[in-house]
Amino acid sequence: MMMNRRIDSPEVIGGKRRQGHASYCEQRTGKRLEKQKHLYLVLDDWSKGFTIHKIDHDNDSDLTEPGVLRIFTPVTGRCMIFAAMGSNILITTNPRCGQTPSLVYNTEAAGLAVGPPLPESLLGDDYRSIATASMLYAFPQFITNPQQFLKVMSWAPTDNDDPWAPRPTMDWCWQSVPSAWPFTNKEIIDSYALHPDGHTIFFSAHSKYDNSRPKSICTFSFDTKHHRWRSHGEWSLPFNGRGYFDSMLDAWVGLHKDGYICSCQVASRSSTNQSQPDCKMLQERLLCSAPNSRVPAPTVTLTHMGGNARFCLVESVLRDGDDASGRDVCILHTTTFGLKYSHKGELQMMNRITNSYTVAKHTHLFSPVAFWM
Repeated sequence: MMMNRRIDSPEVIGGKRRQGHASYCEQRTGKRLEKQKHLYLVLDDWSKGFTIHKIDHDNDSDLTEPGVLRIFTPVTGRCMIFAAMGSNILITTNPRCGQTPSLVYNTEAAGLAVGPPLPESLLGDDYRSIATASMLYAFPQFITNPQQFLKVMSWAPTDNDDPWAPRPTMDWCWQSVPSAWPFTNKEIIDSYALHPDGHTIFFSAHSKYDNSRPKSICTFSFDTKHHRWRSHGEWSLPFNGRGYFDSMLDAWVGLHKDGYICSCQVASRSSTNQSQPDCKMLQERLLCSAPNSRVPAPTVTLTHMGGNARFCLVESVLRDGDDASGRDVCILHTTTFGLKYSHKGELQMMNRITNSYTVAKHTHLFSPVAFWM
């Protein structure tokens, strides 16, 4: 629970009044109001599965409520994988089984749909994903077969033209991208980011440990429009995991490999022999856990909150000991903050707000996931 004031759900109170007020404002100003976005936080705080919480980042929220959606898992302790595409959250309920369908939760309609099973090449607990405007690209973090392809999920027409048939004319489906990996089976994808053009994805990888050769790094980009790979040299993006492009900073922002926030220049799509882009580090430490804490290391995830250089850092720290019921407990810290460059060009933080919650934890290998939509 969180030691702050309780707020009521905005879905319950005043929904019609807000809708009418928005229409009135549109008539008066001639401008369409932007849809209010929220932070969706996925936790393993339910003993029978996972919970998706909807958080108003401008106010204190209560995570003791059931949330907007609970997903039951038949196998206790089994991880699920969550990914975002537009206003949809894709839920891979069993990433180790190719026959289990996925779920698609639409945050605008607050509705749930059945999605396709996971492709065979993505089976396991280590696949990653990144969305373009209308498609979700997924890939394994550990390359075991360089002849495998990127997989892409989208809302697409089926081969059925009969609207009364059991199979619909439109459906969620996975497809293979017809362009093989440029990586070898001895490489691990460390970081990735979407270029501001909206259709080029950059990937950085390093070779697995091998006594017969030194460790190597490389960066490639993939043009999703023309299905073309391009090599950019032996360097690596500076962040760990996903980086986000921010238009105000005109840079990619991510979590540096040492746990600090960093920004870097966007790499050129056309250059094939460039060096690592310039990187700037935030000097302040945003993690709430002590550097030499005796509890297990925290799991941290970073989420972009739009093009105004606003971000949210979610940190989960397993507490030393459990509660009265014997279940594991973790401290969840959510930190929203803004970034800007000083007159000297240094990366600076502004408007930092941190909230902390005590929540139950039921799946040791699961890390909290956050989406802004």
